[in-house]
Amino acid sequence: MTTAAPPRLRRAVVRDDERVRPLELFFDLVFVLVVTQLTDLVLTSDGPAGYLQALLVLWVVWWMYDGFAWLANNVAPTTTSTRLPMLVAMAGFLVIAIAVPEAFGADRWLFAAAYLLTGLVHSISFLRSTLGTSSRAIMSIAPINLAICACLFLAAALPERWRWVGWVLAAALPVVSFLRGVEGGFTLRPAHFAERHRLMLIIALGESVLAIGTSAGGHLREVHYLGAVLLSVVLIAMLWWVHFADDASLERVEEVVERPEGMSGRTALIAFSLGYLVLVAGLILVAAGLHEAVRDPTRRLDARAAFTMAAGAATYLVGNVAYLARLGIGGRRWFAVTAALAVLVAPVGMVATGTALVATLSVVLGLALVPVVRDQRSRAAMPEAPTTSG
Repeated sequence: MTTAAPPRLRRAVVRDDERVRPLELFFDLVFVLVVTQLTDLVLTSDGPAGYLQALLVLWVVWWMYDGFAWLANNVAPTTTSTRLPMLVAMAGFLVIAIAVPEAFGADRWLFAAAYLLTGLVHSISFLRSTLGTSSRAIMSIAPINLAICACLFLAAALPERWRWVGWVLAAALPVVSFLRGVEGGFTLRPAHFAERHRLMLIIALGESVLAIGTSAGGHLREVHYLGAVLLSVVLIAMLWWVHFADDASLERVEEVVERPEGMSGRTALIAFSLGYLVLVAGLILVAAGLHEAVRDPTRRLDARAAFTMAAGAATYLVGNVAYLARLGIGGRRWFAVTAALAVLVAPVGMVATGTALVATLSVVLGLALVPVVRDQRSRAAMPEAPTTSG
């Protein structure tokens, strides 16, 4: 009898409770608009204050949005009574997304009201969880979420020059939750949790594609526009490769999420909820830079646009290092080195063109992938495990 070598990826069959449901994917489509609106907010920002505003909005929205990843992990939307609340929350997030550009201004009341709606749906739905002690743990998070809503209403009520106070308080409250360690009371299905966040990152990558299409629309017959589009696709492909085509790291992530003891709430919070927030923030900055580079491929970028795109690529690389490190996975410190290089090449867009910077950043990301490709080749060259006969 011959025993074949075991596959490198151990989880060949996805259990039913590990699947990401179609409604979750439908829900995540709203996130495309959130990322698009935040990209526009970065593009129209007026100096550092505008970037800080975009960061505050991203942080507050992501806190609640990612909370629904925790919810669906505990209460799968498989029945009418679990699907309807998610659809209501989806409508609330759509209003939030539309209100993002004027969250500090004309649409501040709508933003706060929609945030309150989604927060209430989240807390009430979580009470139905039968997974571990999650239904009790939500009682520690719900007051913090309601306090965030109160801060948003406070910001809406304050004069324009003081609205920052309410927003800063709203952004500080999740940190209080983190310091108290209230996430430790939640129970999670790790495989589902990891897959859900990967899918959200794919959606964020899609915003970069949208930025290219919006900027190049109607100009594809012009050679320099077509070249800028193709180079931009190369850059996005490199960003995808860094996270999704690193087989060695992916296998080790699978080993972590499949451990019999499961995954702690703290690890889930830091590695996925916060780690993927950094990745998404990086992609938003890259998308903003690509929008400027593709809009007029023959012109030089100003310092703000050049460093925005370069800083986005650097943030994305560092985010991958931090995410893997929290899971106890090393071996990708080279990403941090190339992140520094990404920032250093930003002046290319200022002295040459935006297209030149896109090409240069693609080369930098290619350098980041050198150890990944080397590992994959080494693994492919490894002899198969010995077979036994009997």
